[in-house]
Amino acid sequence: MTSPALALPPSHRLLRSLLGGGIAYLVLFLIVHATLAGTSDGENLLDLVLLAMVGVPQWWLIRRRSLRLSNRRTIATVALLVATAVVGLVSIRGVAFPDGYDAWFLGAIAFDLLGLTIVGRFGTAWLVMLLVVAACLAWAVLDGRPLSVGAGMIVRHVATLAVGTALAVGLRRSNAASEAFRAVQRRRRTEEDVARARAGARRSAVEQVLEQAGPMLRAIAEARQLTAEDRRQMLVLEGALRDQIRNPRLTGSRLRAVVDTARRRGVNVLLLDEADEAPAAARARALDWLAERLERTSDGRFVGRLRDVEGGGVRVSSVRDDDGEHAVFD
Repeated sequence: MTSPALALPPSHRLLRSLLGGGIAYLVLFLIVHATLAGTSDGENLLDLVLLAMVGVPQWWLIRRRSLRLSNRRTIATVALLVATAVVGLVSIRGVAFPDGYDAWFLGAIAFDLLGLTIVGRFGTAWLVMLLVVAACLAWAVLDGRPLSVGAGMIVRHVATLAVGTALAVGLRRSNAASEAFRAVQRRRRTEEDVARARAGARRSAVEQVLEQAGPMLRAIAEARQLTAEDRRQMLVLEGALRDQIRNPRLTGSRLRAVVDTARRRGVNVLLLDEADEAPAAARARALDWLAERLERTSDGRFVGRLRDVEGGGVRVSSVRDDDGEHAVFD
């Protein structure tokens, strides 16, 4: 089933992203890091390339169509960020003291990695950070600098990612707990709706039986002499009323008419419907099976019973005086 968000045209999704803060965040991200890049001593043209390289993952993150980032986009993000670190480090190889804003791209990479943690890609984010740390240490060694210089450029970004990861984990746990609570509420509302629907159906069925009993009730109220047919009809109505209260799911089936006919013949019919989980198709076959046995019963007592069977089926049994049969449908 298509999500309502995906059904929106691109212009509407863009507007939702803008109103939701996604585009505003991306613009702020680019402005801040462009300002940092402009104050560095590196190559300005290459800084523009690096800015585009760190901006693309942010665009993917704010424009994603689900709560997760696809594997293809994740791999592309890893490649872009590692390439950004390598190209950026090469661009400042001649800078004497790269501990200021010259390594601005490392901070931008850290913000991209924070975005990965928000979408649940914790392992990927830390893998990229380890690769970036390795690149910084290798850059220091290859440029003839102490390892502490390379470590000093990246250590604060590692701390930023650590704090962001802890925050993202907390947010995801809170969201999971909230979603579980909402699921419980939805299930409870569904159960209440089903209960109300069943009660309404039962009440409607009882009212129908009472409507049928109206003429008989008026005859009793008028103290009219009752015939044998009247008494038989009263037994039929009494049984129908009992069935509507106990077994409302039998209403509308072929068995309903067969039961009324059998009671008019003088058969004492008792129905027990205990199959709450039975599939509709299995229940229909079981009711037809009962109807066939009841049609062959001319008098005496008939007991029909439906019960659930483990695995999703229904067990149906009929007892006619001392003669019993049963079957299982699934």
